[in-house]
Amino acid sequence: MLRKWLAITLLLSLFVLLAFEMSRSKSAVAQEPLQALAPYAVTVYSSPERDSSIIGILNPQAKVILEARNDDTNWVLGRSTDGSIRGWIERRYLQLDVNNDIVKLLLSNEHMFAAAADTNTVYNTINLSDYPIIPANMGQARTIYEQGQLITTTDQHVVSKIGDCISDNQHFLSPFGLDQYDLGRYNGLQPVINQFHDALAYDSLAAYDGLVTNAVLDPTFANPLACLPGESPLRCEYRVHQPSVAIIMFGAQDLLFTSQEDFDRNLRQIIHETIQANVIPILSTFPGNLEYWDESVQYNQLVVQIALDYDVPLMNLWRALYSLPNHGLNSDGRHLSLPLTASGDFDPSNLQRGYPMRNLIALQSLDTVWQNVMY
Repeated sequence: MLRKWLAITLLLSLFVLLAFEMSRSKSAVAQEPLQALAPYAVTVYSSPERDSSIIGILNPQAKVILEARNDDTNWVLGRSTDGSIRGWIERRYLQLDVNNDIVKLLLSNEHMFAAAADTNTVYNTINLSDYPIIPANMGQARTIYEQGQLITTTDQHVVSKIGDCISDNQHFLSPFGLDQYDLGRYNGLQPVINQFHDALAYDSLAAYDGLVTNAVLDPTFANPLACLPGESPLRCEYRVHQPSVAIIMFGAQDLLFTSQEDFDRNLRQIIHETIQANVIPILSTFPGNLEYWDESVQYNQLVVQIALDYDVPLMNLWRALYSLPNHGLNSDGRHLSLPLTASGDFDPSNLQRGYPMRNLIALQSLDTVWQNVMY
């Protein structure tokens, strides 16, 4: 009788435990994002206050995906389902489903990017050779990092690569995450490799072949297998990988397809959104294009000016490559030259090639930011 009672008790305990686990599993499933309807044209602002910049107008009957709210829930941060407009909307102008609970949304104080009325013209006086290869000024990097750690949305072991085909490349940083490298006399970089090891080999959701500044901000170019509806590649990368640092380099493709004015605005928005995501941007100048050398200098001058304006670390790749054979470029005059041995090999002769040199200064720059800001 006692043995039968123990068996029944054991079965009941297993049933209760199974029911608990099933309940916990259901609660852990990601919920569908809250949505609302704009019954008529609704103004979208850069901040949760009516005197902030207007950044767009929602069309009548537009559906809005809600991301966050302000303290008193009078404003919500949302984006149109196609991702074309994202910003702050007064809650009273939206129709909400009965099951939607605004209070459950995350609190946010994010400010959207709003283009300045006046175009900066100081950049064309910049001498690219005046700026160090490795970031010398940390600027507001520590503030950005501390904010990210405070709200626990960034991982101090993760760095993201943001850019075009030169960044979306097996030769850029990946060898150090795959243990395919030889530091030679630069063995002092081993600790920073240990710190970011796995992330160095990540496939970025915001680094594609041919990617330009406009595209990294456009949900049309986001990976549908990883990104949410209406989410840009940039925001998707930051949400999925939650980096504490991002190495950002654009220009080689933009100078072929993007006007200087649009490049300036787009890159500023990229830096703005990076800071708002509490990710430290390491902004890099880009390799030149031998066929468009003057334009390469001008677009790089814009890159430097933006780093100065936003007070963020600047990595001057252009200067590091300038003295290399063919300025560190392949025979096509626009892609980095391939290594003699391997891109993770820091032998002196190999460092005369574009990719190994970029890897060296990228790790040195990451190390400088890590040691001075995050360590």
